[in-house]
Amino acid sequence: MKFSALMILALGIAVAPGAMAQTAPNGGLLITQVSSTQWQVRLISGTVHQQFSGVVQSNQAITGVQTVQLEPHDSATLTTPDSLSTAFATWPGGMDGVNFTAGAGATLCLQAAASTTSNIYVGTSLQDAVRVTSPVALAGTNPCSTTTGPPPGGRKLHVGQWIVMGENGGAQSVMAQAIQPGVTGLVKRYTWASLEPTQGNYDFSVLASDLAWAAANGMHLIAMIEDKTFVLVHPNPAYLDAYTGRNSSGGYTMARWNPVVVTRFNALVKALGAQFDSNKSFEGIATQETATSMDSATMKAYGYSPELYRDAYINTLTAATQSLPTSRVFWFMNFLPGGQSYIGDIAAAVAGKGVVMGGPDVWPDNQSLEKAAYPYYAQFYGKMPLFGQVENCNYDEPHKTSGYSTKYWTMPELFSFATSKMHVNYMFWVRVTKAPAGGYDWLNALPVIAANPTFTPAP
Repeated sequence: MKFSALMILALGIAVAPGAMAQTAPNGGLLITQVSSTQWQVRLISGTVHQQFSGVVQSNQAITGVQTVQLEPHDSATLTTPDSLSTAFATWPGGMDGVNFTAGAGATLCLQAAASTTSNIYVGTSLQDAVRVTSPVALAGTNPCSTTTGPPPGGRKLHVGQWIVMGENGGAQSVMAQAIQPGVTGLVKRYTWASLEPTQGNYDFSVLASDLAWAAANGMHLIAMIEDKTFVLVHPNPAYLDAYTGRNSSGGYTMARWNPVVVTRFNALVKALGAQFDSNKSFEGIATQETATSMDSATMKAYGYSPELYRDAYINTLTAATQSLPTSRVFWFMNFLPGGQSYIGDIAAAVAGKGVVMGGPDVWPDNQSLEKAAYPYYAQFYGKMPLFGQVENCNYDEPHKTSGYSTKYWTMPELFSFATSKMHVNYMFWVRVTKAPAGGYDWLNALPVIAANPTFTPAP
């Protein structure tokens, strides 16, 4: 089917200024509707390199996906039944593509990632195509509308590569440095105290501003609620001081197992959900690691038992999924003092409810994690989405076995470990800027991220 100017206007496709009278472009992304149900997407290079990453979203299942001339670094995969993620890169004279089918009554929206550098065109060939702007409404009435409501398929699931802002990475000028090829979104920390300055009085102004920034830059955002710190700053509102104790990491940890803390945390997340769950840039919330970093005497003083801790997590995670019916809850797990097997009990209780399980430290050769935490990734692979986070210490982790050409685990090796051993769907990279001698930092991860904007975990 050939798109005429009248058809473009009738479809409501956003057209770049002056595009109706363009000359033949030197490459770009070409979208062609072959029939009422069949579509072609082609990234075509003329004499310059072309790069495109984006998602086609539908209100119906997308079927018949066929890739065309993709190299190993390219991808076109269904991340959900109605969401097709693409990542193409072509050199001069090259072409990447995908064919797919959507029902005759489907609505279709193409959203380019912030990392995209190629222009987008609609037509049967680049010579007679019309340039359009993202988001592109391909079919249906207002398919790219920003009105609130559940995303296609239920909960958001923007799997891929994410950057975690460091403790001093809160400014949006710093966040902007994470807008890199292949990056899907950011994880940012917000202390509980900043979100709830006094009991029942919430201040979500910073988060709201960050979400507006994310929307303007084609990014997504996960809000980590800090109830544990690694510096001498309380994470909690003052009214919960009685439930917060010193930890061995140089900061404070809240008694998450205490019923008062559980009740107040659930109230906070409910308030967050009421304001942000329908925001398309809001991927969800994240908790902090299950490791308390408290000594046994301190935990005993705060009434700790592993059974209370287990039940508290089941309570808070379940309540969070109910307060965030279209968003995700990222559960950071690693160690549960005195009851490590309870990690499995918690995961089993919340699997399939919208929780994404994972933890800090993509850390090959770490015997504690190999024994205590990593088996749960294999156990729950396919039952719930998974994630792994490359922490500060992981960027300069030495190889402990022979046969490697480098002293430290490289970024491709860490990524391979996360996808094959941990089976992750989301990959988190902490924005660490000071590499040790011979080690790495987040900038060294950028080539891996650009080459793998989407990926499939190994079984």
